[in-house]
Amino acid sequence: MHRPIRRLDPPHRAALRAMLLATLLAAAGGAGAQTAVAARAGTTGFGGELAVSLTDQFGLRASLAGGSVTRNITESGVRYEGRWKFGTTMALADFHPGGGRFRLSAGFAYNDNRFEGNARGSSGTVDINGRTYNIADIGSLDGTLSYKKAVPYFGVGWGTAAKSAGSGLFFSADLGVLIGADPRISLRANCSAAFTPQQCNQLQADLRAEENDFRDNVGFESVYPVLSFGLGYRF
Repeated sequence: MHRPIRRLDPPHRAALRAMLLATLLAAAGGAGAQTAVAARAGTTGFGGELAVSLTDQFGLRASLAGGSVTRNITESGVRYEGRWKFGTTMALADFHPGGGRFRLSAGFAYNDNRFEGNARGSSGTVDINGRTYNIADIGSLDGTLSYKKAVPYFGVGWGTAAKSAGSGLFFSADLGVLIGADPRISLRANCSAAFTPQQCNQLQADLRAEENDFRDNVGFESVYPVLSFGLGYRF
């Protein structure tokens, strides 16, 4: 069954992100806590991060990422040209075994990463579920790939060392997954005025079947891979 894509409106997203950052800032105000800021880039987007070292082995992090890149996706012979839009907020707890730079991380993320594109057919036609349609008849074929929004994160990384490490520049990296990402596909096309009701119903059925094929072929069905790098300064 086709599931509509639901999104929080921008004010709600901004409030959620501000609340996560406020939590870390409050923790940073605790006695003896050390902080670090970093610029980051990776599969969750481009943005910044705030980290707080609470003890020699435990810390908290919050990050915001956005931006977009041009990307093309080909599925079932159909080329979708569009943009991959990033939107990720993460709140993580880090454990540094032995107080070193290596860390184990767990937490939660708001995953608003998505792809939005338009199909480019050949010779004015496009195949949908094995049937050929004239683009002039359906207006356009638009596609959106998105994910379940609130998901847990687990990963490993290399970053700021233990609480007593002092200040200075540092490099960081993270490798992990957002669990239960559940990719969601939405394809849209219009019925021509010349279409009979049967032809219009067939188009909609073909769109739903194409969505299922697209979803099955996305890969990493239950996880969203996270690989990011950062450069920051520890206070």
